[in-house]
Amino acid sequence: MADSSIITKKEGAVATIFLNRPERLNTLTETMLEELEQVIGRLREDRETRVVILRGLGKAFCAGVEMKGVTYNPLNAKAFLVKMNRVLHDFEMLPQPTIAVIHGACVAGGLEFALAATFRIAAFQSKLGLPETGLGLVAAAGTTYRLPRLVGFGKALEIALLGQMINGKEAETIGLVTRAVAMDGLLPTARKFAESLCQKAPIAIGYVKEAFCLNVTPNRETANMLEILFASVNHYTQDKVEGLKAFFEKRPPSFRGE
Repeated sequence: MADSSIITKKEGAVATIFLNRPERLNTLTETMLEELEQVIGRLREDRETRVVILRGLGKAFCAGVEMKGVTYNPLNAKAFLVKMNRVLHDFEMLPQPTIAVIHGACVAGGLEFALAATFRIAAFQSKLGLPETGLGLVAAAGTTYRLPRLVGFGKALEIALLGQMINGKEAETIGLVTRAVAMDGLLPTARKFAESLCQKAPIAIGYVKEAFCLNVTPNRETANMLEILFASVNHYTQDKVEGLKAFFEKRPPSFRGE
């Protein structure tokens, strides 16, 4: 459905999930998460689909969680984050390998979504990062365990604490993305990658992928809940209020540690 916030398309053995809120840079909403959960559930049972591609329509991959017009407090933030983490985990644990195709902004929750993919292919000029600390927020959808396993503990801390944006080319250098290519080569590269994966034994790929995911994060549930609780409690702070107010007013924030 064109009016759905999630669109799926299947070509042969490759299914593509499109984030369809281009007017809001595909920022994630509760409705989107509910639709994604249903789509992922169907794909899990689809034995004809060998590879799943994730894309954002419009000018960006995904600019994070929708904040405009939404007021979060510790209770509703916790409920939202529990759902978001469940959806990202289900996406990560699909038996099919997944490819996030990144262009434009891939930030905050958008980057966390991409981290849950098996592979990431990014345009050179895409922008990736975790700006939460500059907004008085806490990243809480898998950053603390997915990011370090890709880029190392030190670089992960740098990305998460400084909140600086990096482009696709730099992201490839540090291992954050699998490939970085020119914009006109983004989809051809993703398709070629998907075609190569489709030629492999699907059951074997599913087992290897699952073993990797389970072994690299043995304490995922604990790490996950720590992120959610810290992010939820953080909604009590005045710095969070100031950070978002400054963002929407397009000015630098003035944090006071309160």
